[in-house]
Amino acid sequence: MAPLRLVAGIVALTLLIVIRRRKRLRLRASMPPGPELAWFGLGDNQRDMPKHEVWKTFTKWYEQYGPVVSVLVGSTNVIVLGTVKAATDLLEKRGSIYSSRHRQILAGEIYSGGMRGIGMPYGRRWRNWRSLIHSGLSIEASKNYKPQQSLEARILVKDFMDAADYKQLSFHLRRFAVSVVLNVGYGERIKTLHDKMVVENMEIDRYFLKILSSNSVVENWPILLRLPKWLQWFRWEPERMRHRDTMVYMGLLDGVKERIANKTDSAKPSVAVRGLEKQQDWGLNDIELAYACSAPWQAGGSTTSQAIHVFLFAMLLNPDVLEKAQEEIDRVVGRSRQPEFDDIDTLPYVDAICKEVLRWRPVIPIGVAHCNTTADVYEGMYIPAGSKVYANIDLMSKDPVAYPSPDEFKPERWLGPNPAPAFQFSFGFGRRQCPGMHIATNALFIVASKLIWAFDIKARIDPLTGRPVILDPDDMAGDLVRGPRDVPCVLQVRGNSEQTRALILAEAEAAETEALEFTP
Repeated sequence: MAPLRLVAGIVALTLLIVIRRRKRLRLRASMPPGPELAWFGLGDNQRDMPKHEVWKTFTKWYEQYGPVVSVLVGSTNVIVLGTVKAATDLLEKRGSIYSSRHRQILAGEIYSGGMRGIGMPYGRRWRNWRSLIHSGLSIEASKNYKPQQSLEARILVKDFMDAADYKQLSFHLRRFAVSVVLNVGYGERIKTLHDKMVVENMEIDRYFLKILSSNSVVENWPILLRLPKWLQWFRWEPERMRHRDTMVYMGLLDGVKERIANKTDSAKPSVAVRGLEKQQDWGLNDIELAYACSAPWQAGGSTTSQAIHVFLFAMLLNPDVLEKAQEEIDRVVGRSRQPEFDDIDTLPYVDAICKEVLRWRPVIPIGVAHCNTTADVYEGMYIPAGSKVYANIDLMSKDPVAYPSPDEFKPERWLGPNPAPAFQFSFGFGRRQCPGMHIATNALFIVASKLIWAFDIKARIDPLTGRPVILDPDDMAGDLVRGPRDVPCVLQVRGNSEQTRALILAEAEAAETEALEFTP
């Protein structure tokens, strides 16, 4: 009798698999093409999805299936867009239905309590959050932060001059990026990454990126939320970390409140000051406002520093580009001062380098998935409601039609009577485009221009061979945010080194004095 029950069970299971597969295949027949569903296991494409550098797999699918690809992961439909046209058509022109987020159970709900804008679904709450962030990060608002960005960049040049190796360079660069975003968020700066508040925020940043890019079982099988809470093992750590985050963010917001009460912070522009002025209008309680004010940190610290790492890496690989930029700066700015924001219109080649940095190696290769709130049809292909929709930004940056010889670092493509089409997609698409893009591009320009003015950027000498280290232009690391794995560079002060050193020190000293008003 037992063998018969076993056989019956196997037959029933097989029949269930076949029925489910046929149902999925009928749906897939009307959807964009993609890899074949697995016969066994979950009957999906989970086996086809790598844990790291997923954009490389997306690119292979583009080559095999075309500009719009669909896969099934667990119970979730995933749509991958491989061209600017497809991404623009859906994420921008149809932004009213493609501007939400797929449910982020671990990172968005359990860990963040639905208060991080990056994971909020499209709706009134998100629009209020966006209004607050835009008021502090718009192209006009970003001009308010240029003085602090410039003084931080002057200090950074001095720190780079004193740095012994790349590890120290990276440390100083991270401090610069953190100080800039803290100024944007809260109107203050930091002198060192060892500051307790910075250490706490960096731990938050690392943990958030970790769980955001993780593929937790509950994301694909939300039915697990029906378990008793004490059995939901996946929520234990995120809930503990959320309590820590709330304490940190509330502490930062309370600091701004205190400075305003003492009349020391009322004139200093920041997202927090703006948020406190309009808190009631946007319907945010204190905890929601505290999380909103942390958005510049969450979005800008890592991306800004990685973009500058890419700049340094590109200069190592392209010394001829660096030489042309130095010639332009010496001719326009001279050697008696460092470049400033007012010089951007007279430094077109340096500006083109910054544009090429963002295209050549986008620091966010795919970004966070959009989600369509209603079903849609695009060029005859059915896209079910609630799909995860990714834009393969890395692939788009290598479009050989828009950007001939895309693997080459060529600032010239942005110059002349017929420049390449602007590649603003490093910051995403549509209504979910990064609101801090203007802050980031300003930071990249001011740092790049000052480093070009100050230093020759050379490859480190390999002690074993006595020759410059051989560089691999594709040696990148990171998933959600990426950058060069290593930038083995040596910075040598240019021109009359003693005169240049003295000027760097003098400008850094003046900047430190100016920075006192931003230091709590």
